[in-house]
Amino acid sequence: MELSRQQQRLWEVECVVRGSALLHTGIALRLDGMLDEKRLSRAVTAVFRRHELLDTGFHADGETLTPGPATHQEPRVLHRPDLRADQAGHLAEVRRAAAAAHTEAFPLTGEPLARAHLTLLGDGSGVLLLTFHRLVMDLFSLHQVVTDLQEAYRRGPDEPLAPADRYSALLAAREHRRSADWEFWRTELSGFPTPSIGERRPEPGWLPEGAELRVPLDPALSGLLQANARAARCTPTVYVTAAAAHRVLERSGAADLVLGTMSANRMNSDAVGPLAQAVLVRVGPSARHGDQGVLAQVRRGLREGMAHQGVEFEEIVDLLTDGMGVARDDLAPLSVSVTADSWQSSAAGLAFTLFDLDDDQGEGGGEGEGEREGEGEDTGAVGPVVRPSQLDVDLNLSGTQPQLVLTYDSRCYGAQWCERFAADLLTDLATGLG
Repeated sequence: MELSRQQQRLWEVECVVRGSALLHTGIALRLDGMLDEKRLSRAVTAVFRRHELLDTGFHADGETLTPGPATHQEPRVLHRPDLRADQAGHLAEVRRAAAAAHTEAFPLTGEPLARAHLTLLGDGSGVLLLTFHRLVMDLFSLHQVVTDLQEAYRRGPDEPLAPADRYSALLAAREHRRSADWEFWRTELSGFPTPSIGERRPEPGWLPEGAELRVPLDPALSGLLQANARAARCTPTVYVTAAAAHRVLERSGAADLVLGTMSANRMNSDAVGPLAQAVLVRVGPSARHGDQGVLAQVRRGLREGMAHQGVEFEEIVDLLTDGMGVARDDLAPLSVSVTADSWQSSAAGLAFTLFDLDDDQGEGGGEGEGEREGEGEDTGAVGPVVRPSQLDVDLNLSGTQPQLVLTYDSRCYGAQWCERFAADLLTDLATGLG
């Protein structure tokens, strides 16, 4: 199996940050109930072997990375009878240990880029930490892995999991449609103007300075958003994306805007691997179909963009910057994501719930915060990191900690601009788009 284009780019980054956990991702699960340690260990191994990339070893020789056969190791198990999950101090120690395990570098000597750590506590509960390199995993794939884990634990050793779709087969399908997808993006993005977004523009040669605004949400907003999206005959993600794009267009005065939103691209597939990527959507009165309104443009743009992902996001960026003369700093000034990570489930008497490594105040949090785990040298926590000229909108509808998170470059956007933008956006989501 050869590396995909996205894996090749990730490997280039790994060569620069070798030894750090910058490209690690994963999930921590709190386990409560009738925990069978051996059964869980077999389930984890079965899930890793089910998926092509998780069943592949990677060997680094200088700047060359070679995939090949792998030898799986059983999950590491740590018994801590002295610790209990209902004791705040004990729980903080469990989090610190799990965070340290998450940051442990993969040696890249032919082993799989997936590992599991299980910590068993004195009260009978446990914490299962699954850590992956982004060469074999994206955040959307984590849900599939956990779903498989529940099913494998429920079935036991005598009823194996069905074979999964192969990552390499999906890549081959993308390659087959590349020429048609190239033509779509050339047409879709032709004549893209340079927008003026935010309060001021950066000077050439600057470095991004990340800043963040967190706005707690009324738990009732989730219900209002769902109702308004249904009334508009679209999903909450489409609705939030359209609302954000509408406000950016209004505040910037731009006639055209290219925004990015994440797409799982899981079309009838249970494959695991770095498949998810940003989908560019062009909106505004000067864009194609400009007379349809922002909501209709976002709905159409997401649908057609997801259907033309034979060309990957970074290739489209190159098309715009090299082929159309658009400055890279002017691309995708808005990125939108919607999450609802108050996730929990159970199998065979064992309850699985998310376990936030960074939260010492309670049991809240989830995948959104977990994406930044492991990026620091000591605790894994770092400040917000944003790309040039980008405003990231993350609407987290978790039942425990609903919040709107704006991550932005402080040299492109001022704090007051972001506060007004957040207030306007929340008003639109609660009352409906005009």
